[in-house]
Amino acid sequence: MFKRNVLAVSLTLAALCSAQAAMAAVNGGGGTLAAPFYNTSGVLPSGFAAYIGVGSGAGKAAFLNNDPAQFGLPAGTNVHWAGSDSKLAATDITTYNTNHGAAWGPLIQVPAMATAVTLPFNKAGTALNLTTNEVCGVFSGRLTNWTQLAAPGGRSGPITVVYRSDSSGTTELFTRFLNAKCTGEAGTFAVTTSFGSSYSLGVPAGAVSAVGSPAVMTALKAADSRITYMSPDLAVTATADLDDATKVATVNSIAPNLTNVGTAVSGVTPPAAANRSNPNLWVPVFAATTSATDPSVFPFPSSGYPIIGFTNMILSQCYADATQTGLVRSFLTQQYGTAPSANDAAVTANRFVPMSAAFKAALRTSFLTSTSAQYVGNTSVCNAIGRPL
Repeated sequence: MFKRNVLAVSLTLAALCSAQAAMAAVNGGGGTLAAPFYNTSGVLPSGFAAYIGVGSGAGKAAFLNNDPAQFGLPAGTNVHWAGSDSKLAATDITTYNTNHGAAWGPLIQVPAMATAVTLPFNKAGTALNLTTNEVCGVFSGRLTNWTQLAAPGGRSGPITVVYRSDSSGTTELFTRFLNAKCTGEAGTFAVTTSFGSSYSLGVPAGAVSAVGSPAVMTALKAADSRITYMSPDLAVTATADLDDATKVATVNSIAPNLTNVGTAVSGVTPPAAANRSNPNLWVPVFAATTSATDPSVFPFPSSGYPIIGFTNMILSQCYADATQTGLVRSFLTQQYGTAPSANDAAVTANRFVPMSAAFKAALRTSFLTSTSAQYVGNTSVCNAIGRPL
């Protein structure tokens, strides 16, 4: 009987310890663009749960409302961070601060790395080079047959567009380009996370939709003559394939390789020191023109691969659990440490471009320096408050 009771107590304690460990895990997810990167071995420190790719819209909602259902997690589980290629709206940040700032502390929104939006297609032929005008024409539905392209590479027949139907940060990055560059179309493109409502005249005839990047790639491969927009880690299976224009189109004769993406984002700078308390100003975006009131807006580059953007992370400055605070600092150190940072190899292996040395230095100064007002876990900000365990 004694041995049986000891065993029962031991099993109960083990169950409690397992439950406590599960509760203490740093839970996150969101955009599918960077999901393979975040789930690369070693990218997330031990103590982080596996990243759950559900789309940028769901990821933002999960973090802003501490809503585990967005990740398919059970009620009572807390959400500690999110990935999103779609920038938070200023109203999202204001609402978060109003509803949760006093109890949870400020949120942090920072760019993780730069990315291309590639144009993979499923149609045999020689190298495919699209002009900006042709990209606009294909995704507006003005160009409907491969033979309408200046250099179709021996292709003919109808073009079928495949697109994301869910709220997608990849879609937002792509529609930023279309909005800025496709001013000669009959209709207009809006900057949005929903491609289905992006063009004022509707999606191209016969377009096919799917939920999530992996499903879009499955749909692309399911039938001949299809084309889509996609993050580079899922568009191809090897980094060298980014230079293979029989798999992903070049745009204006420029391939979406890491060198060309690096060239395109080289003019982006971190926010000025006076602006670093504003999460909205940390994430650079591209537009047709700069903004006199928003220094995070940069013009689309004149050199390098033209369809580019940043994938971002949303975290809290304050966590109720000291272990989680330390884990978040460790993650940021791996991502933004002095060159090369610990995660840089995984960034490039997944076909993304690390943040510049200057940007990383600004991030370390703000969020990993104990004398900074934005330091993760700053006791003067986080005293007795923090995101729930």
